[in-house]
Amino acid sequence: MCDRRGFVILLALFCCSYGQRIAVAQQTATPKTVVASQEKPLAGYPVAAARRRAIATAPFHRPLDEDTIKKWMDISSQCTIAEFELFLAPLSPQEAKLLAKIENMPPPIVNRLYFEHLRSVLKNGGLYSLTLEEKTLDEPFQHTTPAMENELFGAFECVFASVGPPNGSPRYGDVIIRMKDTVRETGWATPFSGMHFIYSIRHQPARKMQDLLASGKPLPTARTNPLSLGFDDRLSYSHYIVTEQYWHKALAYQAILVLRNLDNSKSGDLARQRFEAMLVEQNAEKFWALFIPAREKGLSAEAEAARVPFGYLEAKFPSKLSMDFVTSIEVSPEQLAEVRTWPEAKPYLSRIRVKPKGVD
Repeated sequence: MCDRRGFVILLALFCCSYGQRIAVAQQTATPKTVVASQEKPLAGYPVAAARRRAIATAPFHRPLDEDTIKKWMDISSQCTIAEFELFLAPLSPQEAKLLAKIENMPPPIVNRLYFEHLRSVLKNGGLYSLTLEEKTLDEPFQHTTPAMENELFGAFECVFASVGPPNGSPRYGDVIIRMKDTVRETGWATPFSGMHFIYSIRHQPARKMQDLLASGKPLPTARTNPLSLGFDDRLSYSHYIVTEQYWHKALAYQAILVLRNLDNSKSGDLARQRFEAMLVEQNAEKFWALFIPAREKGLSAEAEAARVPFGYLEAKFPSKLSMDFVTSIEVSPEQLAEVRTWPEAKPYLSRIRVKPKGVD
């Protein structure tokens, strides 16, 4: 008995000292040891690297390739959705009904593009990330993708689309490119843009950070500097990532949180009425128009509050999206006549049409 007790004590001491040695080794590793070798820039790489560092600061001596990043995103998404399900439970009958409804209402996936760039997209047979454009196009597009988002999650390696708004977001261009639902199999999403995340979630001066990068200067590395972007920011951002199999749940859970947090004002009552209308709406286009109403100018604060979006996702796709995923390309009536004369448009004429009336 005494020998066994002594063995247990020795084992405990060994385990403790071994754990301490591992911790010390991780904390005192030289910069040469902890800095990973230069790897190919990939969409999501900075975020995956942060999550890997969160579980161990010692180097893993394995590359973060595209396949590994995708597998990590699937694991992380599953955990995030499981946490939502835990913290939201139990769902009310109407909340459960919305979740079931969204499963059968695939959200619109829309890319917006400026007309001046459409011809190049048709010529190249797809949408390119900024990095791929710079490598392959004679005249790369004038992108709206902020350099700050590239620092955050590798935005220059992504093609973007909105998930939810029936006609996408006009601020990204006047041409509407609608995608097949199957395009989601190649992508991942977050409930906001990187700029919004840094400004509204992390409460940092995103515009100043972007201006600094746009001027050709790097962001400061000191964690106490409000213009820095580092490990904590990327780690926080990583918890918002959802891969395609969870998009419907992510949108439903956003809506449930919005519903639960509506106040008892007139605008809150109107938003609740819109929620109820969604539950009985059978037309997918009308459903998503209720879910995230198009922006209107000149509304009162009360009317604006009544039109609060119930959810949104910004999709990111690595590197390139083929025209095989495109269901339609929509332009203004004036632009349509010109597009039809382009040789590059010939293979896609059946998919090129006029935008819905009243849509910017």
